Amino acid sequence: MLNILVPNDYSTEAKNALKYAVEFAKQTNSQLILYHAIPDVIPINEIPVDHFYADEQEERLLLLESFQNFCVSEQITFNQTPTAYVNSCEHVADGIMEAVAQTNADIVIMGTHGASGWRRYFWGSNTSQLVSKCHFPVLVIPYPFVYQPIYHIVYASDLQQLEEELDMMVPFSKIFHAVLDVFYFDYASAESEMKMMEAEHYIRKHSYQNIRMSVKKGKLELPIDEQLQQNIDIGNTQIVALFKGEHSWLDYIMAGSNVQKLVMSSTIPVLVMNKIS
Repeated sequence: MLNILVPNDYSTEAKNALKYAVEFAKQTNSQLILYHAIPDVIPINEIPVDHFYADEQEERLLLLESFQNFCVSEQITFNQTPTAYVNSCEHVADGIMEAVAQTNADIVIMGTHGASGWRRYFWGSNTSQLVSKCHFPVLVIPYPFVYQPIYHIVYASDLQQLEEELDMMVPFSKIFHAVLDVFYFDYASAESEMKMMEAEHYIRKHSYQNIRMSVKKGKLELPIDEQLQQNIDIGNTQIVALFKGEHSWLDYIMAGSNVQKLVMSSTIPVLVMNKIS
């Protein structure tokens, strides 16, 4: 059972992620924590006349009421009662990180969308900003992706900390009895050959029999995110998992605008985990 924090700005894309999170919670028997951020600052010329923020208690009640209405309108049956957390913040990513700490959330499930106006100012690329700075798992749901039974997870790895990362990925995969497909991009070096041999040996001995390794030819002229999108069978994959860290081949993907490109361009959910330090 997981505590799942679901940020919601009441947009179509956020509601799509919420719908995914409900199905995910039902499959994993998890608890939903609804989250909404009250902006500290909104450009004065862009404050919408139909939306003024109340205090945090009223916002929590509105968030819960909105969820109930959402379930009715979408004909969703969800037997558990979610909790709600609201805070004030200048940056949504910081507000979410505070909410995760205060609620002991295990994972954040969050949507992406191309915002405009005051939403672009306040929400903007906060999904990618959160992914780049957080130390907890974030599952990013692209719009309009609809929840599907999870049976194939692509896990892109540099094989540097395979055993430790599999200790995190295998329990997640076991929940769904999913195939965990370890993607490795080979750049034809002696070090690469040794890592592949060690990885294949470890995977063969692993108690979870649904692990396999897929070696792809690495292309130096292409960033890893583009290579992933070229090699993943989108119709047969429900989640792409990545580990970010300070000293890995994913560094330049997971920084600045590159992380935004990764999470915003994927057409299937992306699970971002933190590398073990």
